Amino acid sequence: MACWAIGDVQGCLGALRRLLAAIERQDSDAHFYFCGDLVNRGEDSLGTVQLIQSLGAQAQAVLGNHDLYALACAIGFLQPKPQDTLESLLAAPEQWVDWLRSQPLAIDIVGETASFLLTHAGVWPAWSVAQTLQLAQHVQAVLQAPDWAAQLQTLWHGGARLWREDLSPVNQQRFTVNALMRMRLIAPDGGLDFDLKESAAQAPAGYTPWFDVPSQAKAERVLVFGHWSALGLRNETRMIALDTGCVWGRQLTAVELVNPTQHRRVVQVQA
Repeated sequence: MACWAIGDVQGCLGALRRLLAAIERQDSDAHFYFCGDLVNRGEDSLGTVQLIQSLGAQAQAVLGNHDLYALACAIGFLQPKPQDTLESLLAAPEQWVDWLRSQPLAIDIVGETASFLLTHAGVWPAWSVAQTLQLAQHVQAVLQAPDWAAQLQTLWHGGARLWREDLSPVNQQRFTVNALMRMRLIAPDGGLDFDLKESAAQAPAGYTPWFDVPSQAKAERVLVFGHWSALGLRNETRMIALDTGCVWGRQLTAVELVNPTQHRRVVQVQA
């Protein structure tokens, strides 16, 4: 069975349908891994979620920052912004809220030719694969708890950007959300920076893309992520960046999860 990772869909239902059809023409039994930001800004967020749900065991997804934002809007904690396209989604919360909040923040994919770690934004360089999965599970447990709505508000307000092993449990959860869902650059003080959204080449002096810092997890797995559309497709030996800006009129991209790099098939459809 071929396994494919798919970049940020963000509600671009038409492009997703065409991408899945193109893959299934090559692999009728393909398994799909979505790297988060399933919803928002595209033309049909509800339809996108329904399509991914309909794939059942054929698909798995991690949560992205737009997905967490949609959950915050669904409980009335946040109000959608003018540029958001969440109307159909928020009109039918019973169809998606419980499903979305049950998705993990990280997926460990152990294959025959290589092993991959899938997250939305990346992996904090100091973390091993085991620590990443453990911390992600702690946040997932919060989102699946009976009082998840109140706990989500606590997580959302957390501006944790500096990691320490002795952080309180709630601050560890806040940092985990920031690292796995929002991270792009590491600032000169060793903390997360959330401001730059342009390409890594435009980073201010002293700021480093997280994937350029020596990483425990990167030594153990090929890291697969989306989130940073200005990077475009990066199909490299130890990492695959998959957000190719479909929602901005570019492409939706899927990469087959195999090694070596030159054996990975790439399928793209235009927005």
